Amino acid sequence: MSVPFLQHVDLLDLHGRAAVASLAQLQPGDRVPPRDASTREVIADHWATLEIWAWSLENPTGHWSTRDEPDSPADHTALVAGVAAQLDRIEAALLKSGPDAPIDYFGEPGTTSQVARLLAHETITVGYATSRAAGRTSPTLAPAVAADGIDQALGHWNAPDASDTWRPETVALRASDTGATWHLGVSRAQPGGLPEIRLVPEGDPQVMVKAVATDLLWWLHGHAPADGTVSVSGDPEALHALRSSLMHPVPEPPRKRRRWFG
Repeated sequence: MSVPFLQHVDLLDLHGRAAVASLAQLQPGDRVPPRDASTREVIADHWATLEIWAWSLENPTGHWSTRDEPDSPADHTALVAGVAAQLDRIEAALLKSGPDAPIDYFGEPGTTSQVARLLAHETITVGYATSRAAGRTSPTLAPAVAADGIDQALGHWNAPDASDTWRPETVALRASDTGATWHLGVSRAQPGGLPEIRLVPEGDPQVMVKAVATDLLWWLHGHAPADGTVSVSGDPEALHALRSSLMHPVPEPPRKRRRWFG
């Protein structure tokens, strides 16, 4: 990992607190990009994710499914306070355990370093989205941290064992400021499902998505980039399959202009 354990803990704190501040300014029904979820949906999901990992870090030999089911905070104010409380629990547990403590990581043997990285980028992603919804500026990301977030996301979504049929094209994502490049394969969607992605060896890409690492990270998560910040070229069908696998919002078709004269 290019970003060390203690920096992931610091990122978790900085961006987690930014998310809490933004959530406190929003109302439960306010909409949060990129998928137009309600603030209530976003905060409830974020609280649940943090709560499970807080318990797991405090009980590394157990499995979260065996814990007593917690009561979710009842209202928006309590949920915001609940997110802050879970951040406190996670940070204390990570600093107490250090980077190399063993822990179940999605059904596989893992370490607390992996959890710190996962949760740092969870809070970065939520913090960015909620800051945008609240009209606030989110904390700046260093290029190395943004590239680490891309690597974390693609590794988390990687599905090499999916039973889908894989498209022949290779897709490349390139961070122009760090030099990092990720090569992906995209599957053909099963009926009623979405395509999967997998990391593949470097090859001759038929689709290229290129931007500085921060803009590429937010494009990957479905946020609409400012004009000219993300360069996309190559096979349109493969690009469409990639964006479907990433659950990018579908842009509305342009509306026809009404004519007010004959």
